[in-house]
Amino acid sequence: MKLLQDCWVSVLAFFDTITLNLHGPTSQHALTANLDGFHGQLANDGPKFTPPSCPENPDAVLQCDYSAMGKQWQQCSTNNNRGCWLKGPGGQEYNINTDYESKWPTGTVRKYTLNVDQMNLTSDGVLNPYGKVFNKQYPGPWIQITVKNNLQYNGTTVHWHGVRQLHSLEMDGVPGVSQCPIAPGQSYTYRFVATQYGTSWYHSHYSLQYGDGLAGPLTVHGPSSANYDDPKDPFLMTDWIHRSWFQEFQSELNGVPPPATSILLNGQGSYAGAARQGFRFNTTVERGKKYLMRLINTSIETTFVFAIDNHNITVMSSDFVPIKPYVTDHVVVGIGQRYHIVVEASPKNADGSANQDNAFWMRTIPASGCSNYPVGAAPDERQGILYYKKGSTGYPHTNRGGFNINCTDEPYQKLVPIVPWQVPQPANLGGYNRHGSTEESYSPMTGTKYNQDRFAVGLDRPAPGQGHPLPTDPFARWAIGPKPLFLNLSDPTILELQKTQYDADYVVIPEDVLDGSWVYMIIYGNATGSGAPIGNRLLAAVAHPLHIHGHDFVLLAQTATPFNGTLPTLKFDNPPRRDVVLLPADGTIVIAFKADNPGSWLFHCHIATHASSGLAMQLAERQGAAQKIYTAARLDAVEKGCASWDKWFSNPSNLWSNNVTIFQDDS
Repeated sequence: MKLLQDCWVSVLAFFDTITLNLHGPTSQHALTANLDGFHGQLANDGPKFTPPSCPENPDAVLQCDYSAMGKQWQQCSTNNNRGCWLKGPGGQEYNINTDYESKWPTGTVRKYTLNVDQMNLTSDGVLNPYGKVFNKQYPGPWIQITVKNNLQYNGTTVHWHGVRQLHSLEMDGVPGVSQCPIAPGQSYTYRFVATQYGTSWYHSHYSLQYGDGLAGPLTVHGPSSANYDDPKDPFLMTDWIHRSWFQEFQSELNGVPPPATSILLNGQGSYAGAARQGFRFNTTVERGKKYLMRLINTSIETTFVFAIDNHNITVMSSDFVPIKPYVTDHVVVGIGQRYHIVVEASPKNADGSANQDNAFWMRTIPASGCSNYPVGAAPDERQGILYYKKGSTGYPHTNRGGFNINCTDEPYQKLVPIVPWQVPQPANLGGYNRHGSTEESYSPMTGTKYNQDRFAVGLDRPAPGQGHPLPTDPFARWAIGPKPLFLNLSDPTILELQKTQYDADYVVIPEDVLDGSWVYMIIYGNATGSGAPIGNRLLAAVAHPLHIHGHDFVLLAQTATPFNGTLPTLKFDNPPRRDVVLLPADGTIVIAFKADNPGSWLFHCHIATHASSGLAMQLAERQGAAQKIYTAARLDAVEKGCASWDKWFSNPSNLWSNNVTIFQDDS
């Protein structure tokens, strides 16, 4: 697996596109940018070093380059202090306590090219002839980035999952929102600032493409809240089928969620009907050492419980947010979620004594209630092996621990951010009164904005003549806003920011609040009492991993009980924050985000078939400020991309069949 990586930096300069070979070390260029917040003159003799979380493959190792910061700065990360990153003059530091939303070091430009191709895949031993991959490999290579689309019949885009994209909406990679699809044979260059650090992933945001293989890991090297000796490359866990998810989507529209077939760990698996010795993912450790492991769930519809038999796990970050470390024996990883963990290579028996085995199962267990495999045909959860001897090939003889595998997020009370946030009163909920408390319950609230910013997740059956893709289609679609999202891929919202009214299918929720104020959102999957606006919507008992673009949100409340018109107890003093949260089946969440990033940001379910069905909406944040940022000159590349897409799409010979009458059946 090749690694798409960067170091914690401040600015990526906007040079012309350069294609680099991803099979070797990356190229770097020192910045000559404004160094706001730093003292002294621009220099070029600052620290350069190999990050402690670097790839295992020595040919893929990059150097963090902070040349521009000057020789008074130096690296400070050690095995015993991974919380420190850079030390500078006058006691200045960039460390685990630095709020990366407001302050970050100055680094370098990195440039990569991603080529999107069709490719046969046999990841679990069975041929899938509909694979779609980045750079001829799955998972894709491990950030200015150029993407070239070599697919014959599909557009594409790339979303950099969890990246804040501060003032760079046009780099968010959402067709119909931030750009048009990249037409076959065309390219698009993404340029953005990597102010956060940690691990995430990048994936196509065009229909269901990422389930066919268009996904890869993304790491921004930085400090850690727990110490470790050596890193392991990211662990991508996913569900898998033997044909394209495009072919399965009709089943979703017909009310039958399509089942997955098998499980892959870093692109490797062993399907029950094609068992292959030696084809499970494996990695080797040295007894007594501590290892950084990076967990990423890139599934279409499966939440996984990750565990290593006989080993404890120290969790130290959730998504891009460093947290106070806690110890457990398993981690629940929702779709789109990421965790940094530390595993100590000191296995224990149930009685606490040392275990001297040399092979242990790594488990990716489908969570109960958050997976969909055929009855009686659940795949083997033992998809990885942790070895203690190099060159080992045998299977372990270890057993799963006694933990439950329920579909939940990691415990709310354990997700304590290192950098604390205090959440103020909202700008958008009428009738709200906090009384200055840090935690309180409230009576039902009223007002137009309150009604607008509470969202019931469910299935909508269209009114006569209002179906999609044809007006006569009766398909029930998932929705979170007033109706299911259905976008015109040729008319992205970013080119229409001057509008005061949007097509209802775009599901644009205006959030015209003051800069830096807070927007609260109440979201529920079931409801009781008169406070529940149900209308035409069926509230089904299904859990949904919900993802926000352009922000981290704080999780003020998360409960498994139905919404009754009264807010649950809210936590304002350093609540958990991340960019993907699980809405429990029948439950309620209250989230909030700081309105400091103008634009139209997607908020959607990360069960990909649900998102394609319509379970998404756009948060139009401070539209007037967005218009000033995203000028016509700034969006020239977007306009050109749309022109290329329209030219390709308007030619019937480009479509997969001469009999095609409907090209787009989802968003």
